[in-house]
Amino acid sequence: MVSALEQHLKRQGLLPSTRNKYYEILNGADRSDIVGWINGKVHARTPIGTILPMRAAVKHYLVAELGYTEDEVQNLLPKAKGRPAKNREALSPHQLAVYHTAVEEVDKATIKTILFLLPSTGLRIGEATSLHVNDLRTYNARLCLVFRGKRDKERMMPLTLAAEREIESYLNLYQPTSWLFPSFTQRPLTPHAVRKYTRKIAEDYPELCGLSPHILRHTFATMALRKGVDLKNLQTLMGHESIQTTSRYLHPSISDLQQSVDRLDG
Repeated sequence: MVSALEQHLKRQGLLPSTRNKYYEILNGADRSDIVGWINGKVHARTPIGTILPMRAAVKHYLVAELGYTEDEVQNLLPKAKGRPAKNREALSPHQLAVYHTAVEEVDKATIKTILFLLPSTGLRIGEATSLHVNDLRTYNARLCLVFRGKRDKERMMPLTLAAEREIESYLNLYQPTSWLFPSFTQRPLTPHAVRKYTRKIAEDYPELCGLSPHILRHTFATMALRKGVDLKNLQTLMGHESIQTTSRYLHPSISDLQQSVDRLDG
């Protein structure tokens, strides 16, 4: 029997990986006093990236299972105060070349293809691992990815030639019928399975210390901006609801700033 919480989370249009994260958090929570439990978890030393999913999981539980309204929950839960996450810079061109060398050594085709796709598409790791075969479409003779984000909102992403070649090469070797990147159980690969490989690459290559799927997404955005992709188009490619979120990927170099000043002088 499907629980009220599960029905609620599906109606929100959340990715399976996000729903699973919330279930994991709630399984470890004291549901007899869940507000007291989360109050005990939130303090200034806790990273904000840890607090936010915990707070979201408890919010959905209170609404779905205990009948609270959204407004009541906002007043009931502690504020999301905590230690800010460290700034994650994109890979430099040299680091990206090292990364591609490392990925070539991965012997698992599903993982290897995802690792190549992340910096050339900007996909979130949960999006990449949740792709179906029928999410691949052809438009104007080019391969595109079409997938649903929050609230089933569909987004189309034209692929770069490099990404297109990687997927075609993968499909020539394997013929997945449902999930594009299945595990040995024929369920989709989990984000955790991919992160194990990025951590291993970071251990083997000191210049890639701190490597993560999010840094690869950041790398795509930074490269796109450097190559002149319009910020509004990048917002659509990244799947950001707000252009302010996209603008966080702007990290102008000193030479970029100098060129801007020179234009003012001209």
